[in-house]
Amino acid sequence: MADISELIEYYKNLLIIQYHNKPKAQATIGALVDSLLADGIIFDVRDGFNIDTAVGAQLDIIGLYVGIDRYYAGQVLSGYFSLVTYAESAVSVPADRIGFSTFSDYMTKAGKTLQYQDVLSNNLVLNDSDYRFLIKLKIIQNNSNHSHKSIDDSIYAFFGNNLRAESSGDMVMYYFVTSDQTAILEAAVQKNVLPRPMAVRLNYIITQDYPFFGMVSDGEAIASTITGFSTYADYGTKVGETLTDDKLRKAA
Repeated sequence: MADISELIEYYKNLLIIQYHNKPKAQATIGALVDSLLADGIIFDVRDGFNIDTAVGAQLDIIGLYVGIDRYYAGQVLSGYFSLVTYAESAVSVPADRIGFSTFSDYMTKAGKTLQYQDVLSNNLVLNDSDYRFLIKLKIIQNNSNHSHKSIDDSIYAFFGNNLRAESSGDMVMYYFVTSDQTAILEAAVQKNVLPRPMAVRLNYIITQDYPFFGMVSDGEAIASTITGFSTYADYGTKVGETLTDDKLRKAA
């Protein structure tokens, strides 16, 4: 979209040939166009409702247009003090399981104690970032023809490789997400905004703590959600996991 100066120049160039090179005529047209554009208010209105930059009340208005608000019922039970079993610690301690602090992180370690009021079902409010995530899902749901390709294309346009939908052909759709998006997806399930083809069931959300083993074709960009074979140099440090049944977490 052109800015104010480009629009002013555009209308100046529409002057008929007799006045095209007259400074006063050019200035008159410039002043008129500048006045009509009201110092760029139309651009402020346009940019104020950009889904990627809108905040606060602006996002609330966008949500009103697409049909979703920022409130949901549930619990957020991550980030509390808890202990892990020996078997769990041998694999990897989940990021949301906070244990005792040490001398080195005594003043900086995050975490809190779980209290009774924390486990009650509350009317929770999504922050702008999470609310924007749900609004985008709702936009996809409103505008998709609900074919698998349409859903894939729309999700990739909005979220890239951070969210991925898959189906094994058994009339069930699975969503692959990173662990930091799990709480948001639970709100999405509650609000029924995850797009899916007609008559296809949405039974599971797969939480991805590390990239899953996978391959890419020649020329395809390697996504952050995919990890391939290790090499001699990173054999002992390469992260990744194999997708197994125990990594499927029932969500709806």
